Amino acid sequence: MLVRKRDGRLEEFSKDKIAGTLIRAGLSREKAEAVAEEVERKIYDGIETEKVLQIALEIVGKYSKRVSAVYGLKSSLLRLGPAGYRFEKFVSSLLREFGYRTVTNQLIEGKCALHEIDVIAEKDERFLVECKFHNTPIYTGLKEVLYSYARFVDITESGKEFDGMWIFTNTKFSSEAVKYANCRGLLLTGWRYPEKGGIEFMLESKKLYPITVLSLKDFEIELLLKEGFAFCKDLLSKPNKVREIIGKRAEILLEEARMVQEGT
Repeated sequence: MLVRKRDGRLEEFSKDKIAGTLIRAGLSREKAEAVAEEVERKIYDGIETEKVLQIALEIVGKYSKRVSAVYGLKSSLLRLGPAGYRFEKFVSSLLREFGYRTVTNQLIEGKCALHEIDVIAEKDERFLVECKFHNTPIYTGLKEVLYSYARFVDITESGKEFDGMWIFTNTKFSSEAVKYANCRGLLLTGWRYPEKGGIEFMLESKKLYPITVLSLKDFEIELLLKEGFAFCKDLLSKPNKVREIIGKRAEILLEEARMVQEGT
């Protein structure tokens, strides 16, 4: 049976691929294989990979909300749009979890132009952070990295003290973007880049599950991010505030967050 990828290419459906991914996400082999077999029964020739994912997530959720969250992590990051500022808030929160002090949306005068910087992050070093959000899984390419480096040069040539430029994306970097960043000393963090340091690794290493893994409506995501709620654990730490923001649906969402966070 063939499935259609986002770029239009067809590839053979693989139960082993689905089962392997679920096992890595924390599901037992027996359950992972059962999910893969049920997915195979429900799909049809030429189905789009996004629909396969939706079917798989629905089935996995019956076994474990946490595994469902891990398995659907990539698609959950795509829900941090459509506007990029949601992703900026998310990256800021993520960096704080790793001990950085952060501020967002700062105007900084460069040598030749005024720049709006997505995030400034400081721990042992001080970084300008650019957030490149995509609402489809396309590459962040050379052009975006060149643009970010030009901003860094203009700001540092004005006498402002920053140790580097750090570029975050919710998707992958192109090979040319990686090559240029390595040459210029820029930090890149994206999906599965760098190895054992990508955005998914950062999240999983600290059991940080984005609120977008929950059955939130778009406006609810907006409201929660504005109030500083980026992860499921944030909701559980301030349930009364969540009730105040969300209203009647809060109890459903809090229970979902608990199931994801506690691994049930």
